[in-house]
Amino acid sequence: MSYLVLARKWRPQGFDDLVGQEPIIRILKNSISQKKIAHAYIFSGPRGVGKTSTARILAKALNCENGPTPSPCGTCASCTAVKDGTSIAVLEIDGASNNSVEDIRDLREGVKYTPLGGRYKIYIIDEAHMLSPSAFNALLKTLEEPPPHAIFVLATTVPRKIPATIFSRCQHLPFRRISAQKIKERVRHIASSEDIKISDSAIGMVARAADGSMRDSLTILDQVTAFSSEIDADGVKDLLGIADIGMLAEVSSAVIDGDREKIINVISELVDKGADLKSFAKDLVEFFRNLLIAKFVKKPEEILELSEDEIKIVSRILPKISPDLLTLMLSEMAKAELDVRSSFSPRLSLEMSLIRISFLSTLKPVQEAIENIDALIRCQVSGVRYQVSGVREEKADARTQDLEPETQNLKPKAAPPTPPDGSSLLTAIREKIDDPRITSKLSQAMPLLKENVLTLAFNSNEAELFAEPIRKNSHLIEQIASDILKSPVKLKIDILTKKIIRKKDLKDKVLTDPAVKEVIELFDGRIIDVKLKENTGGENKDV
Repeated sequence: MSYLVLARKWRPQGFDDLVGQEPIIRILKNSISQKKIAHAYIFSGPRGVGKTSTARILAKALNCENGPTPSPCGTCASCTAVKDGTSIAVLEIDGASNNSVEDIRDLREGVKYTPLGGRYKIYIIDEAHMLSPSAFNALLKTLEEPPPHAIFVLATTVPRKIPATIFSRCQHLPFRRISAQKIKERVRHIASSEDIKISDSAIGMVARAADGSMRDSLTILDQVTAFSSEIDADGVKDLLGIADIGMLAEVSSAVIDGDREKIINVISELVDKGADLKSFAKDLVEFFRNLLIAKFVKKPEEILELSEDEIKIVSRILPKISPDLLTLMLSEMAKAELDVRSSFSPRLSLEMSLIRISFLSTLKPVQEAIENIDALIRCQVSGVRYQVSGVREEKADARTQDLEPETQNLKPKAAPPTPPDGSSLLTAIREKIDDPRITSKLSQAMPLLKENVLTLAFNSNEAELFAEPIRKNSHLIEQIASDILKSPVKLKIDILTKKIIRKKDLKDKVLTDPAVKEVIELFDGRIIDVKLKENTGGENKDV
């Protein structure tokens, strides 16, 4: 007898054999027990999660000699025929190759006749989304009012392509991806039953490579069984081209540290080993996602499907990077993975992407730079002066004794301080006033300093709310400003007829600028903050 692959040999034969689809199993079992069987179902979900197997089990349950029953015997003539694919009461139709109107017309003609050898005639349409629009239209009336002995099951991986008119006439049961933990348990059970020697770490890699598909996991297990009689993690890595977590951690650390030479060396090593760089880029995105989760979650081992050693590797990298930078790097890494996947030169694309992302670690937030500038301005306004001392001045004293008195008095003078502008002066004034009622009003003013006259401009609709309280305290403000500038300052309140654009409205205004739009699209950027640029007219014209 020819070899039967594990995916077929261990195909579920009853509802209890299905893994990871407990809500759907419960619905179907209760429907059969309560005799509330729908005339049409849509089974949707990713590949290899049990859609067609569930449809066959439903056919067994309905036509079993002991049924309809939620627990078909599996040994009667009807159950055996469904299992072997020879039942004349169960018709499996490939929607990809039988998608024409003529095929559906034949189905409509055949559905009228009662089944032979069963209670129900069950139509299982695989890849139902491949049916043509005209074929769906031809099927519409039959789905709406089928004969009492006919049941339709439409299985699809792309439910959005099923017309709404079909959807509304069927019960939709969405199948979900199977968790890696349940796949590992199932693979471990099958390996034990088949006397396959495989380590737990290798089983974990098989489960992760399956990406939620039970059928894929058994196919991979078949493949690694042929590769070696004793399967370990290294064998699975070599066979499937899975990136070693040590290599992923090495590249991630190099990107975070900005070590571009290390990035190039590691990629060169991967190329020498014949690694699939597209697969490596995908694994790298997953690794950064694990870093992000471990950064925010107190117990990452409860969420991440990683071993204890892998959790330790992830934890060692976390202190190197802040949460905001890690989030930004993960976002850029996801874009890089798309570039590598579609690139004609994956190596070049991966190298350039990782080097570009590594520069993020050297960048400073815009807000931090603005705060540093503001701090420098406050220092200048407060009268702080900087003076450069002479080099080796103590050694030069002996030489200056022989010089003429005029020459001895010639020493470098400090550069004159930069005169403060209105914004810096107003900031200094607010810091010296303890009354928050006054400082809050001052924060709403547009300042302008010219010839020792400090003008505070307000919108006309804000004059009563902000300008009047400041006018009442004008003497105090003038005194503080005079002390700061070391010269008399006069205060002037200006009520503008033209409204000042506040910072909260600036972002929307900036986004409407065609030049800004072009820059954002060109560099794939985004606006983080906006700042007003003061001009001499007392109004906000520049951003």
